[in-house]
Amino acid sequence: MKKTLFRECNKRKVNIMRILCAALIIITFVSGLEIQIAQARDVSRVEIEFSEEELAYIAQEKELRLANFSVRAPLSYTEDGELHGICVDIMKWIETNTGLHFTYLEIPAGGNPVDYITQGDADVAVGVLRYGGNTNNPDIMLTDTFFESDMVLVAKKGAAIDMSKPLKVFVSKGYRMGYQFMKDSYPDYDVVYAKSTEEALHALQNGTADLMLQSVYVIDEFLKRPAYSDLMLYKSSVAQEELTCAVLADEDKVLVDILNKAIAAMPEEYTRQLVVDYTITRMYYPTFAEQIENNPMLFIAMGVVLLVLIVAAVLFVRLQSRSKMMRLMSKNEEYLQNITNNIHGGLVIITKKDDFRVTYANDRFWNVVSGECDATPKTDSLFLDFICDEDKSKVDAGLKRAWTSGEMIELKFNIKDGDTKKPILLNGTRGDDSNGQRNITCVLIDFSREQMLKEALEDEKEMYRIFMEDSKDIVFYGDIKTNEYIWPPFYKERFGIDPPGKIADGNEQEAFGTVIVQEDLTLFITALEALKTGKKQPELRMRLKTADGRNRWHKVKLSCMEKNGTVYRILCRMTDIDKEVNHMKQLSDASMRDKLTGLYNKNAFYALVEKFIEDNGKKGILLFLDLDNFKNVNDQLGHLAGDEVLIGVAGSMKNIFRSDDIVARFGGDEFIIFVKDSDEKIAADKIQYLREEIMRIKEECRAENTGLSACVGVSIYPDDAEGIEQLVSKADEAMYYVKQHGKNGYAFYKDVKNMVDK
Repeated sequence: MKKTLFRECNKRKVNIMRILCAALIIITFVSGLEIQIAQARDVSRVEIEFSEEELAYIAQEKELRLANFSVRAPLSYTEDGELHGICVDIMKWIETNTGLHFTYLEIPAGGNPVDYITQGDADVAVGVLRYGGNTNNPDIMLTDTFFESDMVLVAKKGAAIDMSKPLKVFVSKGYRMGYQFMKDSYPDYDVVYAKSTEEALHALQNGTADLMLQSVYVIDEFLKRPAYSDLMLYKSSVAQEELTCAVLADEDKVLVDILNKAIAAMPEEYTRQLVVDYTITRMYYPTFAEQIENNPMLFIAMGVVLLVLIVAAVLFVRLQSRSKMMRLMSKNEEYLQNITNNIHGGLVIITKKDDFRVTYANDRFWNVVSGECDATPKTDSLFLDFICDEDKSKVDAGLKRAWTSGEMIELKFNIKDGDTKKPILLNGTRGDDSNGQRNITCVLIDFSREQMLKEALEDEKEMYRIFMEDSKDIVFYGDIKTNEYIWPPFYKERFGIDPPGKIADGNEQEAFGTVIVQEDLTLFITALEALKTGKKQPELRMRLKTADGRNRWHKVKLSCMEKNGTVYRILCRMTDIDKEVNHMKQLSDASMRDKLTGLYNKNAFYALVEKFIEDNGKKGILLFLDLDNFKNVNDQLGHLAGDEVLIGVAGSMKNIFRSDDIVARFGGDEFIIFVKDSDEKIAADKIQYLREEIMRIKEECRAENTGLSACVGVSIYPDDAEGIEQLVSKADEAMYYVKQHGKNGYAFYKDVKNMVDK
């Protein structure tokens, strides 16, 4: 009766799920929504066969509390208030494919998940390590291992480490398996708990610890950060870390059986994709505080530039206000207009009786002619009495010309200033006052002040030059109207290349192509043209050319200056990030490479080929190679000779295939290659060349009597299959056909299939 009831419940659930799925498809079709499952963590359904007892347990719909670490990125961590990570996504997959119901609890730094279940705070502990006290603990039951990773040792770069001597090793609190492992494996070592991974890393940096033990996936997240750029992986594989789930020993064992079945049914490619998502494609972005710490001079420079811009903006506003005032005053009567046209200096009104006399002068005029700030005005003074003797006739002639013709005059002369001379510029215009009295309104400008301003401007330019020479960044600007670009003087010294100056219209591609790598040039030109229209541009990453051919990565920030809604100047700052980019690439390569041969490993091969297929790659050839009689090499000549053969074959593959082809060691004596955008003839030629190389390696390694050769199976994308798993399977089938028919050869899957069908 109970079995029938459970079956009916399950049938109803299946029918409800089918109805919901159909409704979702209809809604998606009508609304035009596109539902993408972009990553493996958006879980695919699998069929898991459960017993009657297990189905009954699931039907209870019990809410199970899962205790998860919150600070072990990328395994399990909290971000934006939610749990993420490889372990969390695995448990969500199990929840989806079993019908169990989970609530996710966070374990703070230093916490032990086993304590949560033994104290009744959780039902299942996630990420429990299969080692030591956990396996022998009678209070708990462990599930099968659902994830494995390497334990690694981290040290300071350049540190002299001798593992045969007693060392001080830090282990993060809560990483008890690692602590017990070091205690058991290295009894002479001083193994110490640290409060957190950060504290352990700081201990390495300040020399209070020699080594630190941690999971490779956890420590990879930290070693990407600039703050830990002085640390490195000292030993990349100390032991395997096996993660399981734990429940109380008196809990129903059915729960453990359900979890074990789900773990066994979990697709290998799912966990492999999770590793790629949370390690290879996950980048660390430094915090603002870390950026300041790593680039103090940059932020000081930015502060100085900002201060200069603020001062310039204030001066610009003041000049704009003054210009506006002048335009308003210009609407007054002609007499006031004559004054405002020349208001920038000492103002004086001259009339002609027998000689030219001063009838009115402002305070600034008396300051100019006397050199004193509180000079006493002297009305009805002869104007020529202030002029040096050698210039009097010139000034008198100019004033007479303005008086008689009414033309505007501009005179340069010297006035007396004690025992010295002061250069003066005079602008004058004839007019009539309100009483109809003719006069000449003049403005006098003291050139000595202008000379001081000129010298101050030169000082500012020199300060800017010194600042730019000391800065690590490249800052240049371009004038939109003239299309001329001004670069720092040290550019050629640093890169050995002359940057473009004045550029002809429409010639930006060729001009900037002299300094920017061709692959990145279009990105820069597109951003530059968009910025000219006022559209803000995101930060770019590109490579700058050098005279010795060693291109350097730079972070590029483009901005613009506008006036009245029109862009008139382009500003660009280029920051050298070459060391950071190369460091990130090295960290990424370390998790993707086979340690012996340096080729890609199996996981990396699958991820890269899948990426090629997702990016709509048109065609590719997959080669599956197996070394015949390789066991004879190990048995007759030893494993070192076997390693030498594998390394030699890997080196030949690197020389034969292109740099953008994907070459990997599949495992043992098996290799796999994906040749992009190739045809069958080219593939056959490369296979023949590779077989000849293997014969050469056999002779060099003195393995002539081992029977060493190679079998190669070939499948074609997309003709034979459109997925990586099927491509590998069919190439493997073709390779085994060769192995069964005499070895030492190659075959295409399509040919093998035709022969089998016949």
